[in-house]
Amino acid sequence: MTKKNTNYFKNKYFIICVLKPTDKDQLKRVFKRFVSSNLEELRALDKDNKMFYDTGNFKELKGSCFNASMKKKFIDFFCQNNLFELFVVVCQNQKVKPFFYDNTARAFNYLLKQALEYFTDKNLISKAGNYIYIDERNVKTDTKSTLKEYLNTELVTGKHIQEEFTIEYCASETRELIQIADVFANIYHTNLISPNCLKMEIRQMFLDGYIKKEFLFPL
Repeated sequence: MTKKNTNYFKNKYFIICVLKPTDKDQLKRVFKRFVSSNLEELRALDKDNKMFYDTGNFKELKGSCFNASMKKKFIDFFCQNNLFELFVVVCQNQKVKPFFYDNTARAFNYLLKQALEYFTDKNLISKAGNYIYIDERNVKTDTKSTLKEYLNTELVTGKHIQEEFTIEYCASETRELIQIADVFANIYHTNLISPNCLKMEIRQMFLDGYIKKEFLFPL
């Protein structure tokens, strides 16, 4: 799971992308093939040393480094064999109250809770046995326990979830699936602000079932 564009009100949208693998091991192998087959092009795109270490070794994929061509190539490469499903949370920043992001941890927790209620109510996400990985750089150290407690209090005690969430915070460079979610969040944001760029690709992802549902906030 990853979130993008956290300079909130300077951006029209704030995106949280939830990736649900259907074959985690195979998806990781596809990730490795994508990196190896596009290594030199990725290196050329990495102007700010976000995707590669100073030694030149690969570190992680960052959607913010991709140009339109690489984003299209990424979609074509990964959207095969039904290895994952995406659930996209779109916060329309111009429609939320000015104080919404005063506490960013609270805003993120609330958005995720609202989205999970929506997705589970529609039986798109299981109501039991959910294990969530979150990029640790998106959450302050002193708020890491807050999300787990908040989700389990708000959802487990209601009708939405039957078992408690397990939440693990990870360094994104160590988790291929978080990196895949990061790129797709960036791709989705690009489509929202420049719809002529990736409109056909996003539409096809909906038609093919890779993007299962979009949750708009506020409703």
